[in-house]
Amino acid sequence: MYIIFVLAIFVIVFVLRGIKIVQQAETMVIERLGKYNRTLDSGINVIFPIIDLPRNITWRYRKTDVNGQSIIIEKMTGKIDLREQVFDFSRQNVITRDNVTIEIDAMLYFQITDPVKSTYEIANLPNAIEKLTQTTLRNVIGELDLDGCLVSRDVINTKLRGILDEATDKWGVKVNRVELQDITP
Repeated sequence: MYIIFVLAIFVIVFVLRGIKIVQQAETMVIERLGKYNRTLDSGINVIFPIIDLPRNITWRYRKTDVNGQSIIIEKMTGKIDLREQVFDFSRQNVITRDNVTIEIDAMLYFQITDPVKSTYEIANLPNAIEKLTQTTLRNVIGELDLDGCLVSRDVINTKLRGILDEATDKWGVKVNRVELQDITP
């Protein structure tokens, strides 16, 4: 009788661990014995516990607190959010073609289109997007003089979005918009 009770509890726990509920606009990457197996869509999904496990993804964000100090937030999750996300960059100094240092505050709107690529092609997606955006912004601004930077925000935004979208395509990411909030000479 005791063995049947233990076996029944084991079966119930096994079945409950095999049911994965994925929320709307999220997805989950499943690995079978350490290798990619499939991507779970929103709704109720069934996996084989022990051999099928959700891939844990660690993302590190750099945020600025109220005192202006940069802090790193580490987020570990098994689910990937497919909604459009906003990434606000801290102010950065950029040098124009006519050697004027300007301070730029930018925002980036992106969306994960391929969860498998965003999991396996890049180690830390938010950090990679931040660094790529910063270097690309410096390159684009470096080609313009101060007057061109102040007058042609739309041209800068369009050029940045095109370059970033092309570069992040292999990561399974679509860059929807890049907005320059403030340009201060």
